Amino acid sequence: MPQTTYLDRVRKLQQAMKELGFAALVLEPGPAMADLTGVRWGRSERTFAMIVTETGVPAWVLPAFEEKRARELIRSGDLHLWQEDENPFAIIAQVLRDRGLQSGRLGLEDSVRFFVFDGLRRQAPRFEYASAAAALNR
Repeated sequence: MPQTTYLDRVRKLQQAMKELGFAALVLEPGPAMADLTGVRWGRSERTFAMIVTETGVPAWVLPAFEEKRARELIRSGDLHLWQEDENPFAIIAQVLRDRGLQSGRLGLEDSVRFFVFDGLRRQAPRFEYASAAAALNR
């Protein structure tokens, strides 16, 4: 049986998102991100997030000083770096806008920390926030 690639896993997730009505998903480092992409990253007070939209490659938002290490681990996607004086949630909201999303259903992986959710909803208040579990568990 052929092993699925990370890109195949993202495509399968995107299909589930369409079926379940998610405009985008946001994940933090953890088992879901590792299973989906192979990227294993520790959590800290600095936001590192992956954004998956219905089409295209994932977007990654991370501290600029982590760029070199991230490029070694991330196989597919666009990197969006934030500096210490920038708001990472504003960058996530900008990524969504750049991909044509101003509102809709935004799924958060269940272990996303409250400060990430709160920062994001302040920057992107027109979204309906929901658990991404149904899409991630398909």
